Amino acid sequence: MKKLLFVFLLLSSTVVFAQLADTVKVVKKPMPKRELTQAQITKKNEVEKKFAKFAKDRFTLDLFGSNWIYNKSDARFGNDFKTKWWSRGISIYFSWDFRIKKSRVSFAPGIGYSCSNIYSRSGLWEDSTGTSFRPLTDINPNIALADYKVNKLTLQYIDIPLELRIRTNPDKFNNCWKFVVGFKAGIRVDAHTKEKTKIGSVVKVDVERRFPDFNLLRMGPTFRIGYSVVNVFAYYGILDVFKKDKGPKANEFTVGISFNGL
Repeated sequence: MKKLLFVFLLLSSTVVFAQLADTVKVVKKPMPKRELTQAQITKKNEVEKKFAKFAKDRFTLDLFGSNWIYNKSDARFGNDFKTKWWSRGISIYFSWDFRIKKSRVSFAPGIGYSCSNIYSRSGLWEDSTGTSFRPLTDINPNIALADYKVNKLTLQYIDIPLELRIRTNPDKFNNCWKFVVGFKAGIRVDAHTKEKTKIGSVVKVDVERRFPDFNLLRMGPTFRIGYSVVNVFAYYGILDVFKKDKGPKANEFTVGISFNGL
């Protein structure tokens, strides 16, 4: 009898504890947040202040697609002139960034170098009236069009860019959005063509300079937008590529990716 009573009490207590366990809610206490010491806060502010001094976008590297806006019906372009979509270029600039009264706006003048390449299946032809474009097979009848591996026109400039820069958070060095409008003007320092042909196993490269009919100057508005050190940009030349009445009417435009920092 005592054994049966002991078993009954044991079973009853087990059921009661199980019911209590189901009704009890386990509350997890949140982990206390780690608070920085005053020394750590001071050091963090010093580091951010130090890097903020160097976040002036002093160096800018542009990789872009270069092309022309032109009238295809212009007689100086001939009937077959067409720029290739892979026409490309590169530019590098150094700028001085002057923040305007601790605001988000700064003014940045600079200086730099730019090189653009225009690829096509036409060659430059000069005579007493100026410069025009003709099919490569008309200029060199003995060379088939398929034998041309490279045919490009290269224009190189020394530029002076002027930019008005707006940053969403200028005190966080490179961790912010950037909006830039500007204007640049340049002087041409070189203009040359490069033709590379391969006939059988014979490879020939011809480079020709001295093209006086290209405009000495170029200028136009610029635009850049991006986050941190990576931006997209665009430029449009308001001056013609060629001197007036010395070549076909064409205006340069470029669109590309810009890397800037320091």
